[in-house]
Amino acid sequence: MFEPTQIAWHNGRIVQLEQAAPSIASHSLHLGISVFDGMMAYWNNDHYYVHRMSEHFQRLCHGSKHMGLDFSWSEDELSLGVELLLKKIPSANYYIRPIVYRPSPQINVTGSEEMPVDVAIFGVIAPRNVDQSLSCHISPVERVSSRAIPVAWKVGGTYVNSYLVRQAAKQAGFDDGLMTNREGKILEASAANLFFLDADTIITPSLDPDIFPGITRFTIIELAKSLGIEVIEQDVKVHEVFKFEGAFLASTLMELRPIDRLEMEYWNSSKHPVFIKLLKEFREITHQ
Repeated sequence: MFEPTQIAWHNGRIVQLEQAAPSIASHSLHLGISVFDGMMAYWNNDHYYVHRMSEHFQRLCHGSKHMGLDFSWSEDELSLGVELLLKKIPSANYYIRPIVYRPSPQINVTGSEEMPVDVAIFGVIAPRNVDQSLSCHISPVERVSSRAIPVAWKVGGTYVNSYLVRQAAKQAGFDDGLMTNREGKILEASAANLFFLDADTIITPSLDPDIFPGITRFTIIELAKSLGIEVIEQDVKVHEVFKFEGAFLASTLMELRPIDRLEMEYWNSSKHPVFIKLLKEFREITHQ
């Protein structure tokens, strides 16, 4: 269970976590109208390494602007907020969660444009369990279409989709589910991008508007290319997934996690040489 920090950066000040909470009648709580992001702060003996903080805040600002949740804090000011928060909490590996929301009472679908927007940043201690393999199934829950809610904006309400995928997986005896679209293309897991392993190659579903453009996804692609590992981005249909030698998931919080069982097919992804090589390099990056 991930326990949040007892304090948070909230509109420029460090406050108790409860002081950053919205009203139970807030627009964001009732309608899911919030935008968030997540980044890892790795404690490396005497200092923190925050992985790609700039890209995370750029994404947060982009999604917030498009959702009409404009705020005045700059990327640099938000970064200083993270640094201040990390100085005030015990040293550990943290998943840092910035979130933008409207805290005031307003349950109407419209008419909230003039209401204030809050920005808060808190963290949860994140133990590194990248060595634990996963079991997955093809989820009966489809990926929400980006034509309904843009996937790349990281809107709070969109993650009902992820919650239902994870719940369906648990009920079926799996750790996670792989989502498809209406055409039967494999897209990603509940909250992580997907990579297949095939000899000296990694294959990942082609990035389209229905696939989240994960920062860890881009990191893995960059790493693979620097190591001479071929990267293929292509559409993958459900019936094609079992031809691969293995697979793994990649996300900020999950990092790289091997899939050792898909449905009733057993893989040895955790021992695959390409996965081992990528995991080693990723760990070296985050231990700066």
